[in-house]
Amino acid sequence: MKILITLGATAEAIDGVRFITNFSSGATGSFLADSLHKQGHKVLALCAKTAKYLPSSCRKDFFTDFNSLDKLIKKTIKKENFDLIIHLAAVSDFSPKVIICGDKKLLPKDVKKLPSDKDLQIVLKSNFKIVERIKDYAANKPVLVAFKLTNGAKGKAIIEAVSKVKGADFVVHNDLTQITQKSRSFTLYRNAVKQSSCLLASLPEAIAALPSEIKPS
Repeated sequence: MKILITLGATAEAIDGVRFITNFSSGATGSFLADSLHKQGHKVLALCAKTAKYLPSSCRKDFFTDFNSLDKLIKKTIKKENFDLIIHLAAVSDFSPKVIICGDKKLLPKDVKKLPSDKDLQIVLKSNFKIVERIKDYAANKPVLVAFKLTNGAKGKAIIEAVSKVKGADFVVHNDLTQITQKSRSFTLYRNAVKQSSCLLASLPEAIAALPSEIKPS
């Protein structure tokens, strides 16, 4: 099976040396990519340049910010056909639109380094959901698995969060409060209905089995 996986976090620049991101390290995505490759699958990992962990045994390409990731996914899946796409990258919901420094309005791409002795205001613009466009980008009809991370969500709040992920055949949920150095648990949903739960060690096998459960749409 040919698999594409995205991992790590986008980094949205506010000047030439600073950016906004989250704490995603790429660890889970790298583990999945290497595990699936060792199982005999052909894996291509699209990795954040800022990721702390990278796959060691499969093909890799790299992205930086939201726009970079969107263009890379689109180019890659128009050029190559994948049976399974695992969208795990932590994608920023917002990107800096303009920086207000004193009485000046600056564009992030035009600023080498903002002054550190003045208050700043950062105006953010909302980004579209890349996951909702992946199947439209693809030349074929891959099975799409998306990840959803919550923080302290329980019961109905989890279902609501999973339900907001549009375009994916399956959603893999995990919660920040359940992540420890010794354990990470994941729950797989289809149409916001729980299918199964597993720990990280079993996740690659569970995801690899998903395409056989449905007829790609």
